[in-house]
Formats: sequence, structure tokens, C-alpha cells
Amino acid sequence: MVAYGAFKPMSKNQKSEDVDSGGPTDAKKPDETPIDRMRRNAYLNSKGITPSGQFQLDLIFPKEIGVREDLRHIPNEYARSAIFTARNKREPRRTLMREKLFHYNEHVSILYTGIELRAEDDELVWLQILNYGKGIALGEPFDFSIKDLVAEVGWHKNGRNYDRARECISRLRANEVLALNSKAYGRSGSISLIQKYTALNDEEGKPTHFRVWIDPNLIALFAGNTFTSHRWEAYRNLSPVARRLADYIESHKYPFPLTLERFRQMCGSTTSDARSWRQTVKKACAEVQAAKIAAIVSLDGNDQICCASD
Repeated sequence: MVAYGAFKPMSKNQKSEDVDSGGPTDAKKPDETPIDRMRRNAYLNSKGITPSGQFQLDLIFPKEIGVREDLRHIPNEYARSAIFTARNKREPRRTLMREKLFHYNEHVSILYTGIELRAEDDELVWLQILNYGKGIALGEPFDFSIKDLVAEVGWHKNGRNYDRARECISRLRANEVLALNSKAYGRSGSISLIQKYTALNDEEGKPTHFRVWIDPNLIALFAGNTFTSHRWEAYRNLSPVARRLADYIESHKYPFPLTLERFRQMCGSTTSDARSWRQTVKKACAEVQAAKIAAIVSLDGNDQICCASD
């Protein structure tokens, strides 16, 4: 990752591309009232954050976390919701319009507009992009190359995966997410997971370097240590279902047992085969335990996922 001023100049075979438009994010945004803004500002002030100021993610991380390069971070509101699904690869991605997504907590609602995001790729790419920008004030740009991104998420460096990462970036831009937490900040404000980006293209017109901006409103979802930190190498190597299970477990200090059905909803799975889903979850439990995310992770006789830290 390099800072804004170090964005590489174009070679004779490169063209710049400004991407800040189009798709589902052009849908009418819900009105935000002055009371909404006042409540969110009061919440941020209570967490020691000045709403009108600039803030970078690594400065709100606890000191012992902020210096670690082996961690990636996700807001709890997203970790406990179905914003990143774990559906069958053969199922086409849906396009959603202000759809209320499943969330583990009843006092939290997530409204989503855009192309369906999945744990198998979009979640990994977004967490890595956030990591690139963690030392930059939210709302300010930062740069990275597609080759570095692919390597950081643990994919082989080849043309197919470069295209895959580019598609993830496009989906992460072309959406609108509104989080509502009745016990904390109220409305988060309408956020795209990537606020906007520009790109430098090669001679074939494919982006090779990106400059990305992250919406400052994202701070409401990170303020007050309301985020989950994953050990990156272990987390990125999990299967999509196991990764969603890790999201649930690691976003709770003491995770309550989770029923098969609620976990299926959290994964956004459309399977109707209870036996097949049970076997999938058993494998995910074994993966998470083998990765030492929890000492014991198992599915009990009442179809509840139980875990223990020691």
C-alpha cells in the first residue's frame, strides 16, 4: 500500500479510469433527518471520536491490535449478518433492492441494495482493502495493485484471479448499505463498502492499480471496539461456511449456542436439504476448531453449534 501522492504515473500503454457511478447505488437513498445525525454524532462523541474530524481505523484499534500486521478487521454489524453469503457457487448472484438482511441481533437491521456479496471472495477482498487503508484517514484515498491484492487474499497470481478480484471491487463499489442499531448509533448513514475508486489500466483496458476511498460514515460501525479481528492467514484459508462461522464466534466474547437454522440464515443459504446442511456445518465446525479459532466447536444432538474457548 502506498499513500495518495505516490500513485504511479501512467506508462505509455496505460490509461486512467475514474469509477464513481452507476448501478444499484443510484437508487434513491433514505432521507437522513437531523435527529439521525445528532444521534450518530452523540454516539461517536461518547466513544471519544469527534464526528467532524478525520479518523483512521488503526488509531481507534486497541494498541496491542493496531500494531499487528497479521490481523484483518470487520465490523460486528457485518460479521453477524448475511451481508456476505455462503451459497452454492452454481447459484447466480441475486440483485437486491433495499432488502432487509438477516442479522443475529434483533435490534440491528441491515438494508442492502446491490449485487449479492459472498464470503468466498468479496468478504476477503473487502477486509484486505480495509487493511490497506487502515492508516489513512477515512474519506482520503490510498493505492494498491491488483497483483498485491490477489497475493494478500491467498489466491494464485494468474489472469483468472486478477479478473476475479476486479469483479469483487466492482461489486463492493456498486452497493448501498444502511445499518440501523436501535441501541447505539441509530442510522449509520447510507454506505457503499467502497465509496469510489479510480484505476490505471493496461493496454488491454484491464485495471492494474487502484486508488480507493472509504466512506467516513463507516466509523460508526467500528467505534467503541465494535469490530472483530481475525488472524488473517487462518481465516482466509477457511471455506466460506467456516469463515461465516468464524465471523459469528469471534464477534462474541462468549458465543451463545447457535441453531442450525439461524446459522443457515446468517450464511444466506437457500438449501432445503437439512441432512446436507448438517453435514456442511459439521465440516465447518471441524475447520474452525482445526484453525484454533476456538478450542471446541461442535454440533450437538439438538442441532445447535456450541463452542468453548478453552
